Amino acid sequence: MDEPTQTTFADMFKNSFLNMFPETVDPWQLVTVLAVSLLLGLCIYAVYRRCFMGVVYDHSFAISLVIMTVLVSVIIVTISSNVMLSLGMVGALSIVRYRTAVKSPLDLMFLFWAITTGIAVGATYYYIGIVAFLFVAVVFFVLRNVRGGSETYMLVLECSADLPVEEEVRRALASYQTKVRSKVVRNNRAELTVEVLMKDDNMNVVNVISQIEGVDNVTMVQYRGSYDA
Repeated sequence: MDEPTQTTFADMFKNSFLNMFPETVDPWQLVTVLAVSLLLGLCIYAVYRRCFMGVVYDHSFAISLVIMTVLVSVIIVTISSNVMLSLGMVGALSIVRYRTAVKSPLDLMFLFWAITTGIAVGATYYYIGIVAFLFVAVVFFVLRNVRGGSETYMLVLECSADLPVEEEVRRALASYQTKVRSKVVRNNRAELTVEVLMKDDNMNVVNVISQIEGVDNVTMVQYRGSYDA
């Protein structure tokens, strides 16, 4: 007569742990994950393109948001199908080093948004990905339109280093809130960088300053949080 087999707690934990992860992935589930992740990635791409607040729009970065959403969802589907594969993939990804610098905190937010959406969709929590996208998009649009009433511009001009010329420039900017950021003098020529707060995009002040005797070049650009163009 066969002796009853004793099941230890370790065996029960091992079996229950392994049963949490199916060994195969339903093809239709994979197609659904790819379709939903692609759709939400395109929505994130549209929000980024519509609400871009940087200096120079980078189309390749916008495309990477869509691809990243899809790839992260595929990774989640893959590691959820096999325990050993998930551990191996986590170890492999932990040794990867990315050297691309993200200069704008807002771009970093969009990257994290794409990764979060990919994780939610890959785990088949479609409603979480969709609801989170709608919520974040609404909050982002609201906060983007909440401004202090003024836009920041950087005025860069080359002029004579004589004091009367600078006084004329200051009088031309008297109706605006200004702050001198830098002044460089070379060979009796000065280069001034002035921060100007304006409530509208009226650039007539540039024409007024350019007509001052002793002023050679005048450039005004909108400040978007970075001096890098």
